[in-house]
Parts: sequence; structure tokens; C-alpha cells
Amino acid sequence: MQFVHPQILWALLALSIPIIIHLFHFRRFKKVYFTNVKFLKEIKEEKSTRRQLRNLLVLLSRLLAFSFLVFAFAQPFLSKNDTAKTGKNFVSIFIDNSNSMMALSEDVPLVDKAKKKAEEIVSAYGVADQFQILSHELKGSQQRWINQENTIQAIDDISLNPEVNLLSNVYNKQKQSKPKEGNHVIYYISDFQKSITNFNLDNDTLSEINLLPLQSIKESNVSIDSAWFESVVPSINQNNKLIVRIKNHSEEPKDDIRLSINHNNQNRPEGTISIPAMGTKIDTINLLISQPGWQNIRIKIDDYPIQFDDTYFISFNIKEKTSVLAINKNGTNKYLSAVFNGLKSFDLKNVQVSSIKYDQLKDNDLIILTELNEITSGLASAIKSYVENGGNVLVFPTANANIASYNNFFTSLNSNTINKWTKTKSNVFRINTSEFVFDNVYS
Repeated sequence: MQFVHPQILWALLALSIPIIIHLFHFRRFKKVYFTNVKFLKEIKEEKSTRRQLRNLLVLLSRLLAFSFLVFAFAQPFLSKNDTAKTGKNFVSIFIDNSNSMMALSEDVPLVDKAKKKAEEIVSAYGVADQFQILSHELKGSQQRWINQENTIQAIDDISLNPEVNLLSNVYNKQKQSKPKEGNHVIYYISDFQKSITNFNLDNDTLSEINLLPLQSIKESNVSIDSAWFESVVPSINQNNKLIVRIKNHSEEPKDDIRLSINHNNQNRPEGTISIPAMGTKIDTINLLISQPGWQNIRIKIDDYPIQFDDTYFISFNIKEKTSVLAINKNGTNKYLSAVFNGLKSFDLKNVQVSSIKYDQLKDNDLIILTELNEITSGLASAIKSYVENGGNVLVFPTANANIASYNNFFTSLNSNTINKWTKTKSNVFRINTSEFVFDNVYS
């Protein structure tokens, strides 16, 4: 049997106190004169025997209760191998320093408790033993074996880090650095989140492995789940609606969560929000983009104590004008020209399919293929390369299109295929103006 906190066993010396009190406690009796003491002696002898037995039982109960309490605080445990080990110990300790260890337990972060427990483990070994302190970073310097004094310093240097490794990776590193001689002892001090606990230690009989779980009190946590623009392409000199989804991970509602946004180093509060228990809240932020170029946005909420998920970053590039190339069957497409007419943020260029310069396709933000009879292999290859480099393509097939050439093109882009054009009569009762294609058309 071993103890996590063997130094607490010194408290067993306090067992001598009740024993001393019991041995040196003399009770004084008062003399009472009586004419016939025969019956009094019998009563006195009987009560004295009972009292002595009762006192011994009380003393024994107190000693056992105090002993069990001391052993409980010392945290005894049985090692995997009960046989006594001799020789030098090589102790490898993994301290979980992921963001989940930011949670509090008795007003103390779990990572601080893990470091404290690691120091206690190191202190329980001898000065001749060697130690290895690992964290999620798995640095090369952490895989060296160091003495007891340097180990305490290595533990102090550990801090929270967003980098996370699976415990199987940690275990593999520990096996790789395992010494050829001596006793190999492994400790894992962690909250053992499901996302990182993926290893099986049942087959390892050459190392003594100890799992020391830490558990936090139930924390209320609110995080920014996601954010996106209502419009596919944010526009310059216009109010763009930025949608923010915020999630409450606790079983209690959260009120007065402050939301703020930083746009190009300009802070702006957005008020407070309330979120039901285990629910989400969607809020809308109006964002005016007045200058072209890269836009840096930081959305932030105020939530304590878990704060690593309180900030959300967005970066995107706004061009002064969006370049659009329309590849037409014959000359200019009047319908597209009418659509883009008056849209100052778009620069539309029309080109005939027979006059395409493939090397200039990359200079456009959007390419529109309008009513082409077929998509040749050369055009398909050029468009595919353009898309793979981040380009955007919009296709309007013609009624008598070569379906095979179109579908070959769509297949190369991992897109849906089309069927033959058919004409059928249908009655239209009304126009569904709520569809997104009619946004701002009838306003």
C-alpha cells in the first residue's frame, strides 16, 4: 500500500494524547458515612467494572476514528504490482494544462491544484530518483529526466495553453523515454475530458500507472458559438448585418451578458443579452464598412470564470469593386447588364466565348457562364483551376445545351448534374416575394 500524501501520517502521533489522558485521569470519590455498607460495596464494585469497560471502549473508538481520518487524508492506494520494488525510480508526471483546467474547484483553478498535487508526488520520492514533467505541449525539453529540485521548477513553469494532445500521444512519448533499468512510474493529473482520453493501459505491465482525476464544481459557461454575415458578400459603404450566435452551456439562465465588437481597433458596445438555460441566443450587429481592404473583427462577451471561448475573430477582404466576367455565347448579355447597371460596387465585363483569354480568368472575383451551347474541355479545365484557387462560378445553361458537356464539367467540380430541358405548362397564382432572390426588389 502507498499513500498520495504520506506526510499526513505524522498526525498518528496525536493518538498518544487520549491514551495519556486516559491513564492519568484519576477520579476523586467523596466519602459518605453509612451505618451498613454491605450493600453499597456490592453496588460500587459492579458500577466500577462497567465504567472501566465503557471507558476502554470509548477510548478504542476514538483512536480508531482518528486513525481512519488520518488514513483517509493520506489517500492510500494499491499499486498495480503489490510486490515491493527496489532500485531507482523514474517518475513521469503529466499535468493537464488545457483550457478546461481553467474551471474552479473551491475557488482554485484545476491547473493550480494539479501542479500542487504534482509537487506533493515529487516530494514523496527520494532525492536520487529522476523525474519527467509533461504537459500538452510535449516539448522536447519536457522529455528529459531531471532531478527533484529542477522538477519543482518545471512544475511552476507550467501554465494554461490552448494546445491539446490526446493522452495516447502523451503515453507514447512516455514509453519512448522509458529507461531500461529502474522502476517506471507514471502519473496522469487531469480532469480527463472525453475528447482527449482515448488510450488503453490494461496491457502495460512494465510501468506503474496512476490516474489522479480532478473535478470542478459545476461552472456556468457562456460561449460565442458562431458568427456570419446575412449577405453572402459584405458591401462597402453600407450597413452589413452580422449575425452572432451565443450559447449557454449551464443549466441556469444567464442574464445581462455584455456583448461588444471591435472593428479595425474601434471598440463598440452592443448592449446586454439574456440566454435561457442550455439555450442559444442570436443577435444582430449592424456593421458599416467605410474603407476597402482587410477587415478585422473581434466579437467579445464578458463571462467568468471560463473565458477562453468568450472571443470570436473574423477577418475578410473588401474590394472597392467586385470584378465580374460574363462569358456569353454572342457578345453582350443584355439581361446581365441590366442587373448590374447602377451597382457601383460591381465591375461587369462581357466577353464572347470564342475570345476568352484563359490566363486572365484569375483576375476576376466571379465568372458567369451564360447560355453556352457546350462547355469545351479547355474551358472546363481553365474554370476548374480557377475554382480550385478560390474563384466563384455562376452557370446559366441554355435550353438546347449539350447536357453531356455540362455534366462532365459539373462532375469535375464535384457539383450536381442537370437533366434535359423540358417545357411544361403551369399556373402561377402569386410571386413568393419572401424568397431571398427577391430581397430589395420590391422595396
